[in-house]
Amino acid sequence: MKEVQHRIAYYLKKVSEKTSVHPAKIPPRSHKYRHERLMTYKKLMHEEFKNQGYVN
Repeated sequence: MKEVQHRIAYYLKKVSEKTSVHPAKIPPRSHKYRHERLMTYKKLMHEEFKNQGYVN
């Protein structure tokens, strides 16, 4: 299982990739459902942090 800092780094890397595409340009195909996947990952990551006692 990944440690907390690895999960956070992965999430931030993917958010950075998503926001690096200029809004006026057509995003790559891989970004079609990226927002939904990121929000799901963020939710599950936060729940895991709660289970491990990092967040109250």
